[in-house]
Amino acid sequence: MENSLKNRYIYAVVRHLPMRMQKDVEMELDAIISEMLDERKGNSNTSTEQDLKDVLAELGKPEELALKYGGNERKALISGVYFLMYKRVLLIVLPIVASVLAVLTTIGFFIGDGPTISIILPGFVSVNYLSHVVQIFSVTIGGVVQAFAGITIIFAILDYKKVSIQVGDFFDLPEIPEARMKISPYEPIIWMAFSIVTTIVFLGFPHLVAGHFGGGWVTVFNVEVVRGLWLPVLLWMLVEIVAEAIKLVEGQYTMRLVAMTVVTSLLQMVCAIIVFGNRNIINSEFVSSIENLGSSFGDGGWFITNIARPNLVILVVIFGILVWEVVEVAVMAVQARR
Repeated sequence: MENSLKNRYIYAVVRHLPMRMQKDVEMELDAIISEMLDERKGNSNTSTEQDLKDVLAELGKPEELALKYGGNERKALISGVYFLMYKRVLLIVLPIVASVLAVLTTIGFFIGDGPTISIILPGFVSVNYLSHVVQIFSVTIGGVVQAFAGITIIFAILDYKKVSIQVGDFFDLPEIPEARMKISPYEPIIWMAFSIVTTIVFLGFPHLVAGHFGGGWVTVFNVEVVRGLWLPVLLWMLVEIVAEAIKLVEGQYTMRLVAMTVVTSLLQMVCAIIVFGNRNIINSEFVSSIENLGSSFGDGGWFITNIARPNLVILVVIFGILVWEVVEVAVMAVQARR
């Protein structure tokens, strides 16, 4: 029991720290606790469970100790272990968002999505590079600021509501999960970045998603309709960030995580229906191109013709992904309880 309680306390501390620090902090804490127990037991050969509880109480709450090791002992809009997670998310997500936006802005610039390209001689293109740099800078900074604001809002809410990292009294510590039952902190962070980048691409660069038919490239989405649906798209992104942030806080598969995944998935389904349930979101020229392609195959083109409503195909794929996510989390949580 003593060893189990000590190990659970150490786990409750290190789970909030960067991976590179965890092993060293784990060894250091183990040595500190053992030394403090030796001092308490005096002439006795063994330590009691109460001795261990007294030592752990003296060390303080796991999240507070994690904050000291992380070098961010502070009180602010986002504080405690939430700040440790928040900082880690920003350090990974923002560079990804900035890089993708810079690349996409450059691509859009060279395919004509900007006023700074002009033909001056047959076969030659004159490019105003200064305008190009300004455009890249402004779009990238704007996207990074939006990503920063979204992540900050989510973590501020989690901190304000005190989404529980430790439930119950001081010694009601989380069980140490098996390695395969742990959720790597980088998995939800990467998914946050993916969600933000996808949203930015969908709203900012929908014209880059195109299909090639005999006559050339045809844009898949109706750009005006897509941008008119900015509110449900942004809500969808925020719900995804919330879902991944909860995974980051939880750190392992639990029944509580299952319940939260069900709720966030239902909200995402509603957003998906609002966005892709709108048939006008698909460019009518793209739909006609698919129908013509199907008819050119005769009877063998029935499948192509029947998917001439790609918005519904996208909706089905999204539903499948969300359902799979819920099932996967539920199965892992059930296995963890066993």
